[in-house]
Order: sequence, then structure tokens, then C-alpha cells
Amino acid sequence: MKRNQLLSALGILLFAACSLAAQDQNKDKPGTLAGVELQKLKNGTQPQYEAGRKQKAAWHKQQNDTVPLFVWQTLTGDNTGAFLVGRFGQHWATLDKPSVSDEADEAEYQKLMGAYVESMTLRYYEFMPKISNPNGDMMPSKFTELFTFQVRYGKEADFRSAITRVHDASEKTKWPVNYEWYQLVSGGPTGLFVLALPRKSYADFDDNPNVKPFRDMLKEAFGQSEADSIVERIDHSVEKETSEILQFRPDLSYLPSK
Repeated sequence: MKRNQLLSALGILLFAACSLAAQDQNKDKPGTLAGVELQKLKNGTQPQYEAGRKQKAAWHKQQNDTVPLFVWQTLTGDNTGAFLVGRFGQHWATLDKPSVSDEADEAEYQKLMGAYVESMTLRYYEFMPKISNPNGDMMPSKFTELFTFQVRYGKEADFRSAITRVHDASEKTKWPVNYEWYQLVSGGPTGLFVLALPRKSYADFDDNPNVKPFRDMLKEAFGQSEADSIVERIDHSVEKETSEILQFRPDLSYLPSK
């Protein structure tokens, strides 16, 4: 996707995974840490994996696990067919005393699904609430579009300042858009930022004619000169960007309320 298309895409809607997360059992409010596993399956094993994933969700219920476990299937991109399994709203301290022990969780995973997974990568992301505008939905959208930005070395401050000004402009103009930013903190390259956009249907991938275009919103907020400066800072600080579409799989997820 071209840069200007991506910037326009900011005007649609973003998923609010952090607002979905359970309260940390040792804190008064949810944390900002998200642990996400990318699980790539062995060829031809998706039916067995999904059956195991459903059994594991039932196992979490039997264990009275207090933390939701959300599952998405990757529909496009280099990871097509892979599954993302995530827990959100955590604190680092939560990991010292998990709701279900890591040993028991790993044993159940290996028993039910380990034979069908080719590889697994765990990454931790930090939600960025000061520059996000979550919509507060209680469940993820049917689809989610993820944009990943690899920022050039030494340009992270420029990128962060630019997306902060985007948030300032959104608040100033009361732009009717929800969005969330995450930054990778462990498990991959530094300077990696993720933007997630929810889609209720494939039709939602089209630009919304009722929402002011991104550049027009910036111009209204700060004038043409600063609007151009913000876009240029994003252009010059990003080395690479990728996009992919995910589909939420509630049938494979674990939700404590159910």
C-alpha cells in the first residue's frame, strides 16, 4: 500500500484490543503490555489445529483462567494461514504470577496442538494510550488490518512526534476516527510500530466518504505548512511498511465471561 493510501486509511476505524483485555489480577487497572504469538502451521494440519485450539479454550475455562485469549487468522501477506494468539492489558508483573501457570499452559498446548505447529514466535508490544483513541468495543471486529512500520535507526523520535501530532490534530478537529498504536518492546527489531484498523466487513475496506480525508484533517487543524511537515516526517522516518488482513476467530478464542 502506498504511503498516501495508508495515511488515508487512518480515517476508517481501528480495533480496540486493549479495551477488550481483562483486569490484571494484581493491579487496579489494565496494563499496556500485549503478548502475541505468531503460530505457523504445518501444511494440511489446520483442521487438527483448530480442533485442538477449541479444546484448549475449554481447558482455560476449566482452569478458571481470568485472562482472555484472543485468536486471529492471517488472511493476506507473508504469514497467510498463520494464527495470532494474544493476551492484552497486562503488566510485566502479571507474567510473574499468571492466572494459569506457564508450565501447565505449555503442557496442554503441546498435547493438543504442538504436533501441528511448524514454528512459533512470541513478541511483546506496548500499547501507546497517549496517542491512541480506542472505540471501546467489547469484541474485536470481524476483520483487522495491521500496518507495521519499521522506523529507520535514529529516526524514532521523528516518527513518534509525527504520529503524536496526528493524534493532536484528531482531537482538535474532533475527527470521528478511532485508532490504536503499539510499539514492539521485545522479540524483534527495535523501532517497530504497529497500527491496527478494524473492519466490520470487506466493504469497510473502502474509504469512508463521510470522514474528512487525513490530509484535509491535518490542514484544518494546523494549516498547510505543518500538515505537509507531519507527512514528510512520516515519509522520511519509515524505512519499510507492510500490511496484512486478519480475521478474528471467536470460535477459537477464550473469553472468561463465556
